[in-house]
Amino acid sequence: MSFSAEEFKQQFPLFAEGENRELVYLDNAATTQKPQVVIDAVRDFYLHSNANTHRSSHRLARRATEMVEETRRRAARFLNAASEREVIFARGATEALNLLAYSLCNELQSGDEIVLSTAEHHANIVPWQMAAQRRGLTLRYVPHTAGVPQFDRLEEVLGERTRIVSLTGGSNALGLRPDLEDIARQLRGRDLFWIVDAAQLAAHETVDVQRIGCDFLVCSAHKFYGPSGIGLLWGREALLEAMPPWQGGGEMIAEVDLYSSTYAELPHKFEAGTSPLAAIAGLGAALDFLADWDRDAMAKHEQQLLQQLHGEIASLPGLRLYSQPQHNLGILAFAPVSGSAADLMHWLDEKDIAVRVGHHCAQPLLRAAGETATVRASLAAYNTEADVLAFVDALREYLALEDSTDAFPEAPAWQVDDLSALQVELLASQRNWQNRYRELMRWGKAIGSKPEIRRSQNLVRGCESDAWLVHRVEEGRHYFALDSDSRVVKGLGALLLSQVDGATAEEIRALDLKKLFAELGLARHLSQSRSNGFYALLRQVTAQVEGAG
Repeated sequence: MSFSAEEFKQQFPLFAEGENRELVYLDNAATTQKPQVVIDAVRDFYLHSNANTHRSSHRLARRATEMVEETRRRAARFLNAASEREVIFARGATEALNLLAYSLCNELQSGDEIVLSTAEHHANIVPWQMAAQRRGLTLRYVPHTAGVPQFDRLEEVLGERTRIVSLTGGSNALGLRPDLEDIARQLRGRDLFWIVDAAQLAAHETVDVQRIGCDFLVCSAHKFYGPSGIGLLWGREALLEAMPPWQGGGEMIAEVDLYSSTYAELPHKFEAGTSPLAAIAGLGAALDFLADWDRDAMAKHEQQLLQQLHGEIASLPGLRLYSQPQHNLGILAFAPVSGSAADLMHWLDEKDIAVRVGHHCAQPLLRAAGETATVRASLAAYNTEADVLAFVDALREYLALEDSTDAFPEAPAWQVDDLSALQVELLASQRNWQNRYRELMRWGKAIGSKPEIRRSQNLVRGCESDAWLVHRVEEGRHYFALDSDSRVVKGLGALLLSQVDGATAEEIRALDLKKLFAELGLARHLSQSRSNGFYALLRQVTAQVEGAG
């Protein structure tokens, strides 16, 4: 079979909407878009089958029950499970991992060990931390270099007390795809449970739990073109039978007495309460949808784009590249050498390019790499070479903008920045938003670095990027100093401080700075979070002036 990304993309109605026709969507590691068949399945459930399952014999209830169990059978085929009894519906990979952390650790003894890696999503760290605190367990981590796990050294942290090994099948921050066959080799013959977090893996590769050889595997439908709010937990039937349930009530009950209860058979023992039935209908449609396409050809297409992305980005000065194209599930991760990753994200958003910036729920990994935030561009099968080229062109333009802004001298410690060269009239005279944005970025360089004010008590709450603001009064006049990693936040701060620095309290109270912000068109063009950052700075200035009496 062959694969056409253009034909595949036509199955997704979001891209046909007028406002989205130029959209370059590269945030697929967070969530993928939904094909028409999935949207139709959710809608059709509410139109034709809406009833609770297993609890009534009427026609709608029978239809809903059959839909749920047929979707379970499809999910078993999707994972190559031995039986549909091994497939548990959860709200997503996070809930499934919490279930495993609770139920598997229930019988562990103080001092028993759980092995994780630094590349894990927080959902595969925090539940184990909670269980460790509750049961007196020990967490151990695969050896790593600058945060990147060396999975071939897993055996170094395995011991007689190791009871659980829970590892990613693909990092959502770097795309790193471990060699699961080698992990299986290192774990062979050991008395422990092996869990694979396949939230990223299932979107890009065919998942075969028999071939992998793990004991449990979790994934989320919204990562592989399905609806949100539904995911899968697969486990070996004998292990699931032996595990205690996590939640109580609803379908997980066979019989209830006043002082004891009998639990339902698998898989219902782990499905308390009313299931997200419409989402399960959408999951069934997503599984059928994927079965109609050549998954190997899809993966090959994604890998070609990924190689092209890494090659292009590696050639751009001014960017630090953290991901590698080898053994990668479709993720590019990098950070600007100067300026803020959040600034770059907002620049890309202005170009209608959707990426994600932050720690990606992988803070230990990023801290070890020496970063607090990276830019992540993540691929899906509907991305095209045109998407890659548009993304790279936008990066080149941003880097050129960074180079073109003249640097101002760095300010000494807690010295008021000289903002006298900044003219609001010049900012207002810029004819288009791109020029105004460029001027605002230039203003940001008027704010010198002040590491000594970067203390928690000076942090401005409400700014998307960290900002610190300090204040003093001299002879009745108010002076301020600002610092931030974000050039845009510095530019907005320079705009604000150019109006208030050195003014009296009465003069500051007389200013209508919200009106100025609106008249400059900043409220219209900046994202809501950036606008909120300006207002947060304004509130802090106002509070400091009023607090000074």
